[in-house]
Amino acid sequence: MNFPETIKLLQFRAAYNLPVHAGVESGIFAHHGLGVEAAYTPGSVFLSEALRAGRCDIGHTGADDVIADVESAEGSDLFIFMGLHPGLFSLVGAPDCPSVNSLRGKFIGVDAKTSGLVLVLVKLLQDRGFARDDYELIEVGGWQGRYESLMDGKISATLLTEPFVANSLSAGGHLLARDFEMIPTYQGTCGAASRSWAERNPDRMIRYIRAYVEATEWCFASENRLACLDMLARHNDIQGSEAERTLDALLDPRHGLYPRAAVNLPGVLTTIELRAQLGYLARPIPPVQKYVDLFYYRNAMAIGE
Repeated sequence: MNFPETIKLLQFRAAYNLPVHAGVESGIFAHHGLGVEAAYTPGSVFLSEALRAGRCDIGHTGADDVIADVESAEGSDLFIFMGLHPGLFSLVGAPDCPSVNSLRGKFIGVDAKTSGLVLVLVKLLQDRGFARDDYELIEVGGWQGRYESLMDGKISATLLTEPFVANSLSAGGHLLARDFEMIPTYQGTCGAASRSWAERNPDRMIRYIRAYVEATEWCFASENRLACLDMLARHNDIQGSEAERTLDALLDPRHGLYPRAAVNLPGVLTTIELRAQLGYLARPIPPVQKYVDLFYYRNAMAIGE
């Protein structure tokens, strides 16, 4: 048996990492000749910098974060090679913020002010009649940091994913909007890498995609439900009915994990268009192919051109 090659993976701490845990613990990654060293990022900027610097091989991050990095003044060779899910996030308010309109004059926690899910939030507030000075965005970092800031009363609202949504609601917070209510078509978290690393390691990239897809399909198999609930309990500290609800959300056929981890190209286009609408990208907007390369995914899935 060959010693597995290692993939250094950087991701946000969230319940939607379930396929990664499943792939490691079920031996799926090992079956594809891969060992996965997974670490958690404090935020999207850190993750993008780590990919560029070669401190990690693959990142699971927001599609807009990749687009923003490519369009930055320095530029980068990051690209999207697979999709994980359409968002799986919700806008959650503190106990004294029961509605979107109650956020006027409040601090709202975000990962970064000009990239990622914040653009969905800004568009929502704009559509509700908010001016840019009706609220203040506070850069806090990833899901866990924002959840802790909400619990500590440092911010009045933020976008969260599970298990942090349920934890916030249990503490008296309010569910203000779900992702698909804010933006019906969207590419949320994706698989990202640098083009230079992928070109040097095409076989490793292809095997990673195959293993991740197999692990995701493993999670959707009904016979593995109890094992998935156990992983959510151990890795995310959620149990009982809360774990059941979280797993159901992850496996939701319309709004959950993509079973085949395919890139949502219309969702990426929506992401690009949103960036242009809010003044962060000049028109005419670039083609999706500037940020997405499906060569490795098509090879992994044996899809013809």
